[in-house]
Amino acid sequence: MTDHVGVDDRRNADDGSTADGSRFRPRQDRRDPFADGVDRRRLLRSSAAAGGAAALAGCLGNGDESETAPTVYVFNTGDRTVTIVDAEANEAVETAHVDTTASFPANQYGTGADSGYDVCWLNVSGGVVALDQRDLEEIARVETGFGPNYPNLSPDEDHLLVAAGGTTGMDPEPDPDDPEDHPIVRVDADPESDEFGEITGAIETGYAGPCDVTMDADGEHAYVPEIAHETLRVVRTDPLETVAEVDVGEPAGDGDVLPFMATAAWDGDLLAVENGEGELGPDGDREGSESVWDVSDPEEPEEITRITRDDGLPAMPITSEIDPDGEVAYLFTPDADSVTVIDLDELAVAGELEVGGSAISAAWGPNREQLYVPVQTADHVAVIDHAEREVVETIETGDSPTGAVAGMIRPEPSASQRIAAALAGLGVEIGDSEPTACPEGNCYCG
Repeated sequence: MTDHVGVDDRRNADDGSTADGSRFRPRQDRRDPFADGVDRRRLLRSSAAAGGAAALAGCLGNGDESETAPTVYVFNTGDRTVTIVDAEANEAVETAHVDTTASFPANQYGTGADSGYDVCWLNVSGGVVALDQRDLEEIARVETGFGPNYPNLSPDEDHLLVAAGGTTGMDPEPDPDDPEDHPIVRVDADPESDEFGEITGAIETGYAGPCDVTMDADGEHAYVPEIAHETLRVVRTDPLETVAEVDVGEPAGDGDVLPFMATAAWDGDLLAVENGEGELGPDGDREGSESVWDVSDPEEPEEITRITRDDGLPAMPITSEIDPDGEVAYLFTPDADSVTVIDLDELAVAGELEVGGSAISAAWGPNREQLYVPVQTADHVAVIDHAEREVVETIETGDSPTGAVAGMIRPEPSASQRIAAALAGLGVEIGDSEPTACPEGNCYCG
């Protein structure tokens, strides 16, 4: 292991720099919700919340009255709050300030109605952070040494895999005088373990650009798209080791394929991979495509098809979610302000769902029947009912919701978290801004 992989309780620098010295540029056209003055509805809601929380501050301690209930936690990157959503009533319960945020929290396993897992894993710049779902307080921090981090919890809820270092904006070639060695790390994710939050294994990939990690249903194998190497890496999770590196083939047009995100189907037979299709780098021109791979033999994955703009893909896909029955993949195509539906039987675009703005990720609710899509440019969550294949509800959130994850613990925030959230809703800066890695141009980082 190299010296940049380890556990560290230190927060990032106040200036937003990461452990490797890199920085993330905020979206230049990010909508300022207060540019035209404070919205009256927001003002009334936030003022009432602030007053109510302040009145209770004298008699309430830290939140310790959490209950079990289907819940979705929505991370608002604009003000570092969490909107707590009742996933049965599809209503926002309240918003709490947590002084951190996430664009891609670990959101597939450990999130179902039959799970008792009670930790949220967030990707922050420099590593990952664990929040206790009961009170939304930080209980672990793991430093990887790199700004971009993409976590995934194992189905048995014992391990967290993190791909660190990859991004569509990384330089095509490493610095010859100081080449980076991107890691894939395994973290003990069992809250009852004595090693909780500690790194238990690592794979050094070189300047490969591991951009995401997704696991099959048995948790024995994980798939890591490597954007700089133009490969799909297959990893055995225990012992942690690489078992295959598969070339992703030729690009659909100019440039390279640039695989960067992936989602394994729940039954383990298919893998959806998002590709950049173009030039790597901060100024790269990319068209995007979606690949579907056969991973029924996990150590010999084969690409079945690649869906491009010529096939009806409206914009570059950023991430995807696959329904529990493996019927469709929902692609988040923020430049089209929509979610693109891919029929996995026909292997074709089946339509688009308008969500009211730009969204880069989503999470299934605990019952796996509805998909919760944070819409960053509209300050709401669009709820997609899978059976109806349409948006059935929108839920108001905090500023710039970006990532979401489900669980069965309904948090009870502290009075101070409530007050801070209410003040943040009024545009008051609270604390330091901890960045989270996002696709450049699609998300305000921190």
